Amino acid sequence: MTFVQSVLAVAAGLLLATTVGYALARFFADGLSRPEKIAWSFATGLLAQSLLFVLCISIAPGRGTLPVVLLDAFLIAGSVLLRTPGRRVPSPIRIRSGTALLLLVAAAAWLVFLVESLGEPMWSTDYLAMWGLKGKTVFELGFVPMRLFQDPALYWAHREYPLLVPFSLATLASFAGAWDDQALALLFPLCELATLLALFGFLARRVSTVAGAAAAALASLDFFLYRAVNAGTAEVPFALTLVLVCGAFLDVRNDPTRPAVVRLVVASLLCASTKQEGTLFVLLLAAAMWRSRRRAVWALVVPPVVHWALLYVLRGPQSRRDFDLTLFEPRRWMELPPLFAKVLGRILGTEALLAWVPLVGIALFFAVTRRGIADPLLPVFLLQILCYAVAFSVSSFDPMYAIDGAFQRIALTLFPAFTLVLGARLGSRPQEAR
Repeated sequence: MTFVQSVLAVAAGLLLATTVGYALARFFADGLSRPEKIAWSFATGLLAQSLLFVLCISIAPGRGTLPVVLLDAFLIAGSVLLRTPGRRVPSPIRIRSGTALLLLVAAAAWLVFLVESLGEPMWSTDYLAMWGLKGKTVFELGFVPMRLFQDPALYWAHREYPLLVPFSLATLASFAGAWDDQALALLFPLCELATLLALFGFLARRVSTVAGAAAAALASLDFFLYRAVNAGTAEVPFALTLVLVCGAFLDVRNDPTRPAVVRLVVASLLCASTKQEGTLFVLLLAAAMWRSRRRAVWALVVPPVVHWALLYVLRGPQSRRDFDLTLFEPRRWMELPPLFAKVLGRILGTEALLAWVPLVGIALFFAVTRRGIADPLLPVFLLQILCYAVAFSVSSFDPMYAIDGAFQRIALTLFPAFTLVLGARLGSRPQEAR
């Protein structure tokens, strides 16, 4: 199979996943703008296809994608036959010249990432050692082998990590009929595209089209996140899940309708199944919602609990080699303050100095703009960074080595979601801000 044929096969698999996602998302997408519906359909489809794929290979190993396609057809047909309840139709999005220019910037930046991703096979260390290894193993064997989680020789492959990205890669490879590292990279530019659509659609619906276009343009220029080295890892899909869960959080906080709560459930599950820190983020969101919408807190808390319980059943208890948790024991408490101070000094010193221009720009922007509807997310972002600092403090390796190797990468996955805060300040409605 040629490269073009492989890319087309992967694209067909992604299109089918999005179609299945739309068949499911149409029941909880009431009131969303069209760009948001596309983003939710894409993300929901990835989750649904991965679950169906694992279910099928667990029941009938090595049977290929035919059982998955049959289940897809059943879901799509059922969605067509079932009627959705009365819909709230949002106002149409009108694109003016300024908005169009910002969207062109976002499109140009996205094309750069698309070309970089497809220009060569995925090659990053994390892809080869973790995400790609697990996905290719599942694809080649036709089932999920327990040795992925029990073999001591694979201890370095982070057996404790969530599995949505490896399962998504394995599913797409099954549709393509081969494991083509270069063609499978198409997943990651499309994750970015869904992220930009979610940003634009949410802010266009809740604030203004200019705010949405500005947020999409800013997120697309996050070239430290959207670059070839991150194709094959979980960072780019994780950024998408963060945008979706933040949008659902803000919708529920404003008006806890049933569709909005269901979106919060789905987004929470997406976050937890993509990266470990996704569970931390949704729990922080739950804490932020405790005072205003206590009844909706379960929508954030239950999905991660169920997710990790299922993983425990699937693969058993897993140790974490990255952290020395004995530092939390009373006998070692006195070691924590100097380690934490050292980590904070590195983050606020070296790391902050490297990004002083955008940080100063953000500070000035906050100084000249008024409170927006997304400002309740600010404490969550700050606490997430603080938790990263705590995690670096208890690193099993040198904390400075851990910061230099990971802090910038994991912090920048928050930036697309953070543009919701920035964009909302460009035209927030006073009554919604209050």
